[in-house]
Amino acid sequence: MKYQTLLFAGLLTLLQSPANAQEAKTFFTKQPCAPFAEMLKTPAKYGESMLFTGTGLQFGVQGNQPFTGGMFFFTNQDTGTWTMLSVYGDGYACMVANGRDFAPYAGGQPDFDNAVPEKDGL
Repeated sequence: MKYQTLLFAGLLTLLQSPANAQEAKTFFTKQPCAPFAEMLKTPAKYGESMLFTGTGLQFGVQGNQPFTGGMFFFTNQDTGTWTMLSVYGDGYACMVANGRDFAPYAGGQPDFDNAVPEKDGL
């Protein structure tokens, strides 16, 4: 499989201490990428069905170039596995993430104006 390295900024902010919360966080990941039909083998392997779709934006490592793609979120609501794919105009798809323990969220909503990770449990 071809791998595409992507840059995600700001995602680690919630995992840092309050003293570092003001700094923008950046980390690099590798995502497996292949033609869309090949990438569909992962959700199929785990018996997952598409739960929702959307349009996503990711940033490339070199030059911080934005890439827009369709986002597809698959789940197996019996086993709790899930897969998120980003699909691009050239027919390639990349696995953004996958995992287990998917469950509908039933907790309270964060205070978006005053979110503090320790207070809101995020």
